[in-house]
Amino acid sequence: MAMAGPRVSFKITILALFVLLTVALSAVVLSLSYRRSSEATLRAAERLLEEEGERIVATTERLIEPLFSVTHSAVLLPGVDAVPGPNGDHALAPVMLSVLERYPQMTSVYIGNGRGDFYRIAALNAVRSNARAWLQAPPQAVFAQQTIASAAGRRVERWRFLDGERREVGSAVDPDESFDPRKRPWYIAALNAKAAIVTDYYMFASVPQIGLTVARSAGDGNATVFGADLTLTSLSRALAKVRESQLADAPNAEIAVFSIDGRLLAHSDHATYERLLNASDTPRIPRVGEVGGGIMARILANAPFGAPAHLRVAAADGAQWLAHVTRLTAPFGDKSYVALAVPVDDVLGPLARSARETLLISLGIVLAFLPLVYLAASAVSAPLRRVTGEIVALQNFDTASQPPVRSLIAEIQDLGTALASAKSMLAAFGKYVPKNLVQQLFGSGEVPQLGGERRSLTVFFSDVRDFTRISEEVPPERLMEFTSEYLEGLVSVILEHRGTVDKFVGDQIMAYWNAPTLNPSHATDGCLAVLRCCNWSNARNERWAREGTPTLYTRFALHLGDAVVGNVGSSDRMDYTVIGAAINLGSRIEGLNKIYGTQVLITRPVVDSIDGHFVRRPIDRVLPKGALHPLDIFELKGVLPGHAEADLAVDLRTVGLCEAWTGFYQRYLRRDWTAGSQALEQFIARFGADTVTEIYRQRIRKFTAEPPPVDWDGAIRYSTK
Repeated sequence: MAMAGPRVSFKITILALFVLLTVALSAVVLSLSYRRSSEATLRAAERLLEEEGERIVATTERLIEPLFSVTHSAVLLPGVDAVPGPNGDHALAPVMLSVLERYPQMTSVYIGNGRGDFYRIAALNAVRSNARAWLQAPPQAVFAQQTIASAAGRRVERWRFLDGERREVGSAVDPDESFDPRKRPWYIAALNAKAAIVTDYYMFASVPQIGLTVARSAGDGNATVFGADLTLTSLSRALAKVRESQLADAPNAEIAVFSIDGRLLAHSDHATYERLLNASDTPRIPRVGEVGGGIMARILANAPFGAPAHLRVAAADGAQWLAHVTRLTAPFGDKSYVALAVPVDDVLGPLARSARETLLISLGIVLAFLPLVYLAASAVSAPLRRVTGEIVALQNFDTASQPPVRSLIAEIQDLGTALASAKSMLAAFGKYVPKNLVQQLFGSGEVPQLGGERRSLTVFFSDVRDFTRISEEVPPERLMEFTSEYLEGLVSVILEHRGTVDKFVGDQIMAYWNAPTLNPSHATDGCLAVLRCCNWSNARNERWAREGTPTLYTRFALHLGDAVVGNVGSSDRMDYTVIGAAINLGSRIEGLNKIYGTQVLITRPVVDSIDGHFVRRPIDRVLPKGALHPLDIFELKGVLPGHAEADLAVDLRTVGLCEAWTGFYQRYLRRDWTAGSQALEQFIARFGADTVTEIYRQRIRKFTAEPPPVDWDGAIRYSTK
């Protein structure tokens, strides 16, 4: 309802505020002075960038110099051509360990010879956590010692894991290793060279990392070659340290090393760079422009490569940058450059602050003589701030009741009244529409229209065991009460992990990730969400059991695949949803929990898209009803101890259970029924039996008596949902 009493027209208020244009006189004077001073400041900044660029080049060269020194020295040491001992140790092991301790930028040092023998020691520090996971090294391992030698016509690989005191904390053996150093580029190039060689950037063989190798031949009769690795991760972290220590006054500065063909070899935003570099089991070198604000791509497109160059480049958003480009020395590859870029705003920041301070002083003088204008501005600004806050709250679906907006200005008062009415309507509307979905669609800036697009999604399904029986035993009012509490709890977890809830079908929930907003880590977010949903559901069931309320034991499933996501319906009534075979398949996978006695099942595409720190065990290879191709399914247990998600960490017994089961399952897939049966019984004796072990015990008995056909692919076909 409109406020009674006198009101002032908004037009009159605007006329009063027009007096403030007198401040423009001060602004003109300050602008002329600022332009003259800013150009002088920019020229001085360019000279500083040139000096800083030279220091960065020196820093990068210092990273690779130890690799040359070590390889030059190592090939001259007695014992470089020695054969590793029975325990997998080597005469140069103490030297190699000391080198890795002294030069943390080195990933590993190694020796190969003409017999195909290979000896390597790799560092497993915090920078190389993906290498630790890849090698399945114990948590306390600091070094990994690898030996490959021929024995009885086969190449045997042995791993020894050492702690910081160089004591063995674990080992592994692969009796049929295919790696041969004689076929690697670093060995071939070094063997044919008279001095140390440097390879181009490539993916290392034993761990998923990209870097370069410095190698040199010992020139002996065994064709021995010594090599040392430098990863792009080490180079990127070195740039980050330079950025933090030498460019602290320029908070938005970027440093990058790139090749003229567009490969981004390092970036001072090492966290983003390493995430892209290690985004999958097959690392790739990111392209210029994938990391940072995009300014490096502009530099690559505009730099006159050759001599060191100063540039003034405009970013995609129009912001101006100062840049300096310097060519790196040969070890870092032909036509590799270091680029240092600083936003002009960072350079001119102090000057701009001084100009603003002067302008504020001028403004204060003017306002001292304009008390009436000040009062008028206050009358306008305070209610407008309230109105703006209310609009922002509406965008976020915040419909909490607030005191009414009051103003002497008729238009603002009417706007406040209209906003209050709109908030009431939105509060009712929000009970029926997922708020996070509307927010994401609004944030995308696209106009809602019928149609969709194909996109890779992680889909989530949950179902309550025996819900029909429970609904018959519990009064409808109580059933609705605790079912709503149950659904709200799971939905909150899904939303916290950036998921989109699609629909409820009674007690069932369907959700998905990577739509409408793109999410590169949608599989990881889905796994974290399903584990926390499982924990929340189980904890709530314990409480309900104590209260005498029926429990809702929930089974979950995650699947990843392509689906069409978009709007279906009519032009005036649309439903944002997903359609496709991957959705139906996800529902079928959830139903398989009943057969295997599991609570959380995920599929092979999900496993292939998540980090190795998730703990899972293979359950089966299945062909659900309606599916065209067999699919591997896994039971998701949690995450390895020591990771950030401490609440989801499993104990070491569970880790051992999954490892032991994987060993049995591999024998099963190889059709080794005798060894598989022995491994299964050993597993049951150690960890106990469950539904899955009983299923495989019966299968092995059947296959022992009646082996499957030769073309058997291990898949179990299900003809029912």
